[in-house]
Amino acid sequence: MEKYCINSWTKIVEWFDSDIQLGISDKDCAAIRQKYGGNKMDLPSANKLYVHMFNALKQKVLMLQLIILIILLLLKYYLFSSVVGGFLILNLSIAILHTIKRNKEIVRLQKLASTEAIVIRDGIEKVIKSDELVVGDMVKFFTDSIIPADLRIINANDVKVDENFITGDEQHKKKNEQKIIGSIDSLKEMQNILFKGSKIECGNGLGIVIATGKSTQLGRILAMLIYSSSRKHNFAEMIFKKMEKDLLIYLLAIISLGSYFIYFGQDIQKKCVATALFALGCLPFGIIAFLSFKGVIKKFANENVDILNFSVFNLIKDVNILFLDKVGAISKKEMVVKKLFINDDLISTDDPYLKETTFDRIVEISLICNNASYDMGVKSEVGGLDEIAFLRYGTRKKFSKYRIDNAYSRIIEIPMDSDKRFLTIVTRLNNRYRANTRGNVDAVLEQCTYIMIEGVERELTEEYKTKIKTMDMNFSIEGLITQGFAYRNFTYEPSSDENIESNMVFVGIVGLENPLEDDLHISLNKIKDKGLVPIIFTEESKLSAITNAKKANLIKNSNQVVAGIELDSLNQQELKELLCRVRVFCRVTSEIKSKIISLFIKDGHQVVTTGELFGDLPALNLSNVGIAKGNVSPVVKKISDVYIKENYLDGFFKIRDFSRALNKNIDRTFSTFYIMILSELFILIGSIIIGQTEGLDFWNVLILNGILLVPLSLINILNEGRNISKNEIVIKSLILSIITMISIYKVNGKEATIIPLTIISIGMLILTLSNNNVSLRKFSNELKLAIISFILILISVGCIIIVNGIVLRDIIIIELIVSIIFLIIFEILSRKWKNSLMR
Repeated sequence: MEKYCINSWTKIVEWFDSDIQLGISDKDCAAIRQKYGGNKMDLPSANKLYVHMFNALKQKVLMLQLIILIILLLLKYYLFSSVVGGFLILNLSIAILHTIKRNKEIVRLQKLASTEAIVIRDGIEKVIKSDELVVGDMVKFFTDSIIPADLRIINANDVKVDENFITGDEQHKKKNEQKIIGSIDSLKEMQNILFKGSKIECGNGLGIVIATGKSTQLGRILAMLIYSSSRKHNFAEMIFKKMEKDLLIYLLAIISLGSYFIYFGQDIQKKCVATALFALGCLPFGIIAFLSFKGVIKKFANENVDILNFSVFNLIKDVNILFLDKVGAISKKEMVVKKLFINDDLISTDDPYLKETTFDRIVEISLICNNASYDMGVKSEVGGLDEIAFLRYGTRKKFSKYRIDNAYSRIIEIPMDSDKRFLTIVTRLNNRYRANTRGNVDAVLEQCTYIMIEGVERELTEEYKTKIKTMDMNFSIEGLITQGFAYRNFTYEPSSDENIESNMVFVGIVGLENPLEDDLHISLNKIKDKGLVPIIFTEESKLSAITNAKKANLIKNSNQVVAGIELDSLNQQELKELLCRVRVFCRVTSEIKSKIISLFIKDGHQVVTTGELFGDLPALNLSNVGIAKGNVSPVVKKISDVYIKENYLDGFFKIRDFSRALNKNIDRTFSTFYIMILSELFILIGSIIIGQTEGLDFWNVLILNGILLVPLSLINILNEGRNISKNEIVIKSLILSIITMISIYKVNGKEATIIPLTIISIGMLILTLSNNNVSLRKFSNELKLAIISFILILISVGCIIIVNGIVLRDIIIIELIVSIIFLIIFEILSRKWKNSLMR
């Protein structure tokens, strides 16, 4: 894309054999489309309901629920089947809505991809569908136009464009047709390119198509979103796999026993089989999952961590490589001016201010070439860390950026790029003009022929150059980040077409310190103790990176630090061998960064990457876990799995620690469900044996499995507790069912219907509270859910008593009280016995 920016539009028109008056010929379109590809993006049907439904039904758990529904219909238990069908529809709907919500960004960008275009073909202006565009087409655009393909502007009349979804820039960008001098560092700098999907806010013009379909920036972003959506969102699949095996075993057991009882038995046996199937199918896992997701996301939001992909809890647990940006991970998000080299001498930043021409000039340039600002209302600074450091230092020395900006009006701004590595701003003061430059010391020095010493411009001799480079190296060895400053005076107003950045006067060097985190050793020990390997990306020089990495105890040898320029010439094998020892990469491009990450992934490593810039998108997308940080654009957040504005290393550990606990919590939730199901199955088998016509009926199962299971599951998922073994599941199920069968034995009529509901529900509540260490003295979310569960039990039992007109006999009440006391004692003894085994 860069080659289209740095060349004139006339040359680009020649490359594609087009013509600004005639455009291309219709007869050539097929051949061009064959060569460069079409503009149609064949992407998954993210908005088709039937596709989502088909994908959801692939889950075996939903298929099992569907099989149960069919069997109940064949047995003619229509009330049972209608409730199971309702839960199936509910679970299916939640799964579909989750997928639709996850893919809404893809759908939104797909809509941007389909529009109409006004083109010139064979000298005739016509309207065609954007899908029919080819490279070389001449496209006209107007206010409110959606750009149909990536265009190189040929003519622009006061054009401003909204390209937020492409570049991440929230401001409307002014565009023109001029070629760009120098290298391009980011999409934001491509001021002569219009990207597919962006919107023209005002103005009109003409452009030539330079990229179509998946080759456009919009196409690449869509491809990353789809890749991320299909590869990373695997949490629900993992949960379903945990459930499906056990549920299938239960279903086969019920069908096998049920077939025997139905064939040889009576209506009571047929009803028990139907109730058993209903118990297995009456499972609101969609509601449980939805509320659990909400609860966990809210929990982390309160800690300033936004979970964007819930599957991060599944992805993060096996991570072993941590790619981190230096700032925010091992160093603070601040810089401080520590040293100055001016007047051929090193000066202390703590010295009191004395008016001196060279010092005044270097501070002025640092504030002119500076886009930082200070908000007096909230007392906060906005801007780059180096810019804020210059702003603070200037304020300490009684320099006001506000006064300087008012005195020196900006005429021309020449941005920094990856090649020249410095920026220049031309200002005017009365009728005097000055180019002010700051950036990489070596790069600035190359543009200079003079040096300012004590306010006097002198010839820049080789001796001075050597001394400047030596001082720059000494600053770097001390771990300081250096910037050089220079200027050039003009007696006339310079033009942007002339070589402004030449014959400059070198002023001096400023050394900035990026302090290491105060508790860095704790964080690094924590990383290493958990078996993680930290790999750092930094923008400082190699010498400075080596010093700071040694201070941080990240490296032992200097060869563990590599600069980006050293990687450019390496082949794949050489790069792979180098990665085995390197722990710090300095000044690497986004392409090299992505290449490094992909090599680690191909080698079988699980990696986490952090990023905040648009150029970090490929790296975030490639990683097993992508963490967006700082002030990021919506697109960067969409590609990422987590967003942590500050202290992202702490946030990472919180997520990783919770992921381990969450898996245990989910297993404990399944165990709770299995205890309930097994208890119900044992009770139903017992009912057949003793010939009990009443007992565990439709309403009991609906309340226990369809309602009470929801708050009990939430207590398990949101709170850490003790694991439940398979032996415990069987033993506790037998205890619950035996106590229930003893209590309903010889009980006639509707009285029997409240016994299973009361004993199983209270027993499950006691078990859940005990296993999750929920304190009854301290009010918490878990205790709140327990209170809700108890209220649901009371309401349910009360409703059954009222509806059936039951008058409770004293013996029933005594049996229930004794049973509950026994369950409490059993749970206390069981807990003590388990604790003694663990010692």
